[in-house]
Amino acid sequence: MTIIRKTEVPETEGISAYPGPYTLGRGRQFYREVSDAGGLTQFGAMVERLVPGGRSSQTHWESHEDEFLYMIEGSLTVIEGEEESLIGPGDCCVWKAGTPVGHALRNDSEADCLYLVVGSRNPENTTTYPGIDLLHPPQGYTHADGTPWTQTD
Repeated sequence: MTIIRKTEVPETEGISAYPGPYTLGRGRQFYREVSDAGGLTQFGAMVERLVPGGRSSQTHWESHEDEFLYMIEGSLTVIEGEEESLIGPGDCCVWKAGTPVGHALRNDSEADCLYLVVGSRNPENTTTYPGIDLLHPPQGYTHADGTPWTQTD
């Protein structure tokens, strides 16, 4: 067994890697990669902190990866399809792989929120971003039609 102390895993600033007009900028999301710190390879687990006004990602769903979220501190608005739900400490969300309903998180409160997010690490996974011209297959970001994004897009 490996015990991982919070102070042993550095908090990293999340920098949006989305191409072109879909970037979310930086300075709104921070994370600790706790599964990597323990050498785990079959799933990823991160403790994430989202600042007020922050958004976790573009609305998306995963083809081959289950996702799990456990709320630790604060409150979050969970966007799923056309629905929005407020969750707080002790609440959790699950998203089954292959379910084509997009989801994202938004911090509408005036305080930071903290949550654990866990996902499988399937190398065949494609992330679909409904409503925008974006896919993320294993080889990298593409337009919805599969053509790669370029620096000029």
